[in-house]
Amino acid sequence: MFTNLQTRATTTFLLMIAAHVAAADIKLLKHDDGSQESKRSMAGSGQAVRFECPDGQKWYVTGIRIHGSRYGTAQAPNEDFKIVIASDDLSQRVEISKPYSLFDRGREKWVRINFDPVEVQGPFHAAVFFNPTRTKGVYVGIDSDAKPTHSSILLASDPGNKDSDLEGDWMIQAYVTDEVDGEVRKLMSDEARAGRRVQEEASRDAKLLGDAKSLTLKHDDGPTEDKMNIQGALYSVQFETPKNVEGFVWQVQMYASQFGAQHDSEAVSGDIYILDENRKILSRSTFPYSRATQEAQWISVPTLPTKVQGKFYVSVDAHGTKYKGLYLRYLDAEQQQVASTDARTGMQVQPADWSEKFDHMQWLLRVKIADRPVVY
Repeated sequence: MFTNLQTRATTTFLLMIAAHVAAADIKLLKHDDGSQESKRSMAGSGQAVRFECPDGQKWYVTGIRIHGSRYGTAQAPNEDFKIVIASDDLSQRVEISKPYSLFDRGREKWVRINFDPVEVQGPFHAAVFFNPTRTKGVYVGIDSDAKPTHSSILLASDPGNKDSDLEGDWMIQAYVTDEVDGEVRKLMSDEARAGRRVQEEASRDAKLLGDAKSLTLKHDDGPTEDKMNIQGALYSVQFETPKNVEGFVWQVQMYASQFGAQHDSEAVSGDIYILDENRKILSRSTFPYSRATQEAQWISVPTLPTKVQGKFYVSVDAHGTKYKGLYLRYLDAEQQQVASTDARTGMQVQPADWSEKFDHMQWLLRVKIADRPVVY
């Protein structure tokens, strides 16, 4: 008797699930015919395809398919690539990170990538940014027969701007559904996404700090478009602990972007130095280039717990060259007193002979200090 009731209950539950699944309309949007005539990897750019929601109604993007293959070392880099779902004018976006390891080396094949639903309506774009270099990247297939094109090339440094159209179509397809359960992500402006990143970072910081108290020291009011990569230079900013109290540096932030295509961003690194009032090096922390992308944004870099009191300096050495480096943003002022462009000599970092030509640049560097050592 109990077994029969259990069986009927299970059957009813499964029928309810089946009815719900059947009620949701799932579509695969595509422009290619499934045949690949060529392929490309885009250094400094991303591959984008424009789609139209069925009937112009509200739909939800739940994943994409890419016909592609990875190149480079046998082992996939320990790095994510970026998927962007954007409005028709590219002004509002959702960014999704996925691991490089989803792609295999060899012949191109379809790779399905699922993610939490993103709400769209009318026309929208699906784009991918692989930040490729000489040693790693993904070839995305092109259907050269597709006309007119629905595909474009977006600037990695500014995903809100289109560089050019493509002859043919990228072999990128989008899964959409008209009904979802649970949380849905909505397209956001740059300002809204920046606010969300601040909230997410605050949540991460809270977990790291525990019962420690932290303070962010800064001289700027926010991002600027002015940028510079000075070869063989270190970028320094002076700070001071409030009321000359003792504190411990645990994180440095810089507003920067990465450039160059002939390096592995996991293998190439920069250094952050914490200096005392006399510019003597107190600690050195190394970070991989992969913390930065080709889009300018605030980068948070953990440092060794370093005790400071009163005046101290933060100095960044990105080991920049003509072919690779970090563009560090700066405020342009006629005269400023807290920033300098330096050189390292032994255990000290000091302004060099040529530093005066850059003395109007206030580097966008910030530092977090806590009332006790914070260990990652």
